[in-house]
This record gives sequence, structure tokens and C-alpha cells, in this order.
Amino acid sequence: MNVLVIHGPTLSFLGQRPGDPPGLTLAEVDRRLAERARALGHALRTLQSNHEGALVDALWEQRGWAEGVLLNPGPLALGSHVLRAAVAASRMPVVEVMLAPAKGRAAMQRRSLLKDVCAAHVAGTGAEAYLEALERLARARGRAAGARITKSLGRAAAPVAPAPAARARGGKTLGPARSEPLPRSGAPAEAPRSPGPSPGSPATKTLGRAAPQSGAGPRAPGAGLTRAEVRARIADRLAGRLTPAGLATWARGEWVALQRGAAVEAGQRDRLEEVLQALFLAVQPRSALSDTQLVEWMAALE
Repeated sequence: MNVLVIHGPTLSFLGQRPGDPPGLTLAEVDRRLAERARALGHALRTLQSNHEGALVDALWEQRGWAEGVLLNPGPLALGSHVLRAAVAASRMPVVEVMLAPAKGRAAMQRRSLLKDVCAAHVAGTGAEAYLEALERLARARGRAAGARITKSLGRAAAPVAPAPAARARGGKTLGPARSEPLPRSGAPAEAPRSPGPSPGSPATKTLGRAAPQSGAGPRAPGAGLTRAEVRARIADRLAGRLTPAGLATWARGEWVALQRGAAVEAGQRDRLEEVLQALFLAVQPRSALSDTQLVEWMAALE
């Protein structure tokens, strides 16, 4: 199995942080992981970065190689909605690793935003946590493969869905444990998305007055996301037909679909990605959007 190992922020300081086992370094963790991987017949690629975007990019840039992921998100586990969305969209089994003293492990696991999108969680204080996570990853992949075989019995195999794509960005790759360097990927190819619920026609909104019903209906097969659809959703939010959380959930789903290469209105991919990201991050207090700002986003999509 090809395994991608991702170490998040502050893991480069392993062994020097409060609560870390004395003398334990990230290089030692990677060395022991590499030894266990060779014994199990696995191939490893490793990356450590203190930047959230580099972790997201690694998940997508390695989509054609990796068959499973060991992820220690560090402090990002407690607040990164973007990393959660990337893990959910990765289509690979991901095992979350947490390095924490025994006293605080249960609380950290409960508070992790990734707990619902990972195949398993392993908590510990040293390299043993990573080694156990490697074993759990192999079992999780085996269960997933068995489920796919069982599901396909008695009917024709369905076409394989396209893997998620992302813009390339560099990260810091550690030397001792990796079996080969992380390659950089090129631009993703366009791919149609399956039909899903979407607004049927543009809606307008004047502050202080209810907007007309948008008449949302299923999107035609192969049709791409349009500016009109996004304006209609924002109009529903302003008119009170859609909650802030509902708008954020819809925007996150559409944003993830675009990252996978879904069809989109010609020439509007970058603009729509920007607006969708602002909408799904608006559930966080520091990124909340006022009605006036929502109207400005509608105007920007004219």
C-alpha cells in the first residue's frame, strides 16, 4: 500500500514541546515508520508543514499515488474547517494521529473537527501512536475494499469517480523516513459532476423586502455551476429561506465539487471558488458576513 504521512504545524518541534517524551524527534518517528512500512510491504511519502494550505494541497496532489493517509493535524484538528473539507473529499482512508498526554487525549478526540471524516483515530505520546495508526490504516483500507466488492456483486461495475484535484503548492519534505520525494502535479482536467440540487433561476433581493421563491430544482446532467445559481442561494439566505449554516453547507459542497474538477460556467471558475469559500467560511465568527456584504457578493457575480 502507498501511504502518505502528513505531519502538521509544530510537529517539527517534537520532543521540545511540553508533554512530549524527552529525546523524541520527528526524524525518529519517521525512521521507525519507515522500518515498519518496509516490514509490511508499504511505500511511504512524508511531509511536514506549519501551513494549513500545504496540508490540503498534499492531500490532493498525491491523490493518484496514495492509497491511504496518516495525518497528524496538530492544533488544526481543533479549528480547521478547510482541512476537514479536504479530508472528506480525499476519497482515501485517513487515520488521524494525535500526540497528547494520556490526561488530555479523550478531550482532544472529542473536540477534533476531523473525527467524523476519518476512518480511525489513534492517540499516544510517541512513535507507537504512528505505528498503531499504520496498522489501523491497513485494516481500514481492507474493509473499504471488501465493501466495494460486496456492493458490486450481481451487477455491472460502475465507472470510477474522478479523484479530487487542486492547485500545486510546495511543502517541506523530511528526509530520513521518506522512500521517495513528493512530486508536484499539474493542473487538473475538467470533469462533469453528477446532478444535484441547485437553484433553478436567479433571484433578486432588496434589503428589507422578501425576495421571490427561487424555485430550486435538480441540475441537468453535465450542467455546470453558474453565477446565477450562487446569487439565488445568497438571495434565499437574505430572504430568510435559508439559514447561515444551510448556505455554508451548500457552498462547501459546491466548492469541494469544483476542486474535484466539476463543470462550471465558462471563465468563472476562480471567481466562483472565491465566493463559495467566503460563504462556507462565514459560519466562523471571525469570518461572518453581514447582509450588506452578501449583497456586495451578489453584485460581484453580475
